Amino acid sequence: MKLALLAGLAGLLAAFAISVGGQPSANAATSYELPPAAGNGVTPQWYWQIDGGSLPSMTSGAASTANIWDTDDFTDAGSMGSNNEPNATSTVVSQLHAAGKYSICYIEAGAQQDEPDASHFAAADYGNDAKQYQMDGYAGEYWFDTRGFAAYKYGDSNSVLTGAAANIAAGMAQRIAGCKAEGQDAIEPDDLDGYTNPGNTGVAGGGWGLTQQDAQGYEQWLAYTAHGDGLAVFQKNDGANTSVDEPYFDGMIIEECNHYNDPCTGASGDDANLYVSAHKPVLNAEYTED
Repeated sequence: MKLALLAGLAGLLAAFAISVGGQPSANAATSYELPPAAGNGVTPQWYWQIDGGSLPSMTSGAASTANIWDTDDFTDAGSMGSNNEPNATSTVVSQLHAAGKYSICYIEAGAQQDEPDASHFAAADYGNDAKQYQMDGYAGEYWFDTRGFAAYKYGDSNSVLTGAAANIAAGMAQRIAGCKAEGQDAIEPDDLDGYTNPGNTGVAGGGWGLTQQDAQGYEQWLAYTAHGDGLAVFQKNDGANTSVDEPYFDGMIIEECNHYNDPCTGASGDDANLYVSAHKPVLNAEYTED
C-alpha cells in the first residue's frame, strides 16, 4: 500500500538499518550491485519516501547521512515510454548516484491500484474491482490473484504460471524493467502478504483464498526477474516466508517490528535473523504516529 509520504529521516517515521554485512547468495545472480554493507567504515542508513513531495537535500541536512535511498518508481521517472513505464535514466536516480547513494525503486507488486501502467493488468487479475478483493482500509486497491504462482521456483525454466499469474507476470516484468531503465540499483516490491489479510468482505487470503505457497512462488518469481534485469531485490515484510526468500533476496524491509512486538532480530525465530546471519541489510521503519 502506498501512503502519501513515507520519509525515513523526517517526522512521519523513523527508519533505520539493523546489522548488515553484504555477501551475494550462492543461488543468486551477481551481475547487480549489492546494497551497502556494514563494516570497513560503512554504516548503512536509509531514507524512504514513497509518492509525493520534494525530496530533501542529498548532500546536506539530516537525510544526507543516509547511504540507501528508497523512492517511488513512477515519481522518479524522467520520461515514459509508449507502454506507460519509465524508459530513460531518471534525474532523481542520477542525482542519488552522484551523491554516492544506493537507490531502491519502490513498486506495488501484490495489489492493483491507480498507476500509470494499470492497463497492463486485466480486471480479472484483481477481481473486477469487487469489494471482496479490496484491501481493507484502502479504497481503490485490490489484491492480485497470485494463485497461479504457487508452483514457481527461482530460475526453474519448467515452472509454469497459470491463471491470472501469467498476465500479472507480464505486466510486472515491464514495471521492473522500468526501474532498470531509470538506472535504479534494486527494487522494493510491496504488498506480497495478501495471504495473511482478508479482503474487505472478510474472505481470507485477500478475498481469493491465497496461500503462503502462492506468495512463495510469486516472491521467487519477482527475485529472479529483478536479478535478470540487473537489479537487487528486497523482501518486503512477510516474515513467514523468510526461510524461503532469504537465499534469493538481497535484503529485507520491514515495518514496525518493534511496535507490533515482533522483534526484528535477536531472539530465536525473529523475522530477520536469517538476513542478519547472511550479512544482508535489514531496513526497518517505526512510525512516530504510533
